[in-house]
Amino acid sequence: MKITINNCIAQKRHRFARGFVYDPSSKDKKIAILQIKEQFTGEPYTDALKISFVFHIKRPKAHFRTGKYANELKKTAPVYPIGRIGDIDNFIKFYLDVMQIDKTVYLDDSQVIEIYAKKEYDDKESYTEIII
Repeated sequence: MKITINNCIAQKRHRFARGFVYDPSSKDKKIAILQIKEQFTGEPYTDALKISFVFHIKRPKAHFRTGKYANELKKTAPVYPIGRIGDIDNFIKFYLDVMQIDKTVYLDDSQVIEIYAKKEYDDKESYTEIII
């Protein structure tokens, strides 16, 4: 089963305010679960799962040349998305949490026994591919 989501989102840390704990990622999770429900219409998985994630992250404009060469990368543009882009484990946590909301894809993320994950740049847009 392949699912494509129109963004790459990392799980944010829970926050404490006025004696309450809240999840700052809750709005992003609602958007992501709607996209997943459009693509995954079957019954939730109940067995052990292997999941593959590929996070395609849009390159910043600063990585490209200007003028008539605007579609070419600068020689100094990094090959891999590292730095302030987001930790791969936080991307994984976000989507594992989202897929168990309302038991949409599986009952509990403890069913996941193997994970493959990769971050890479995309010249046009950010999106996430999930293969279960």
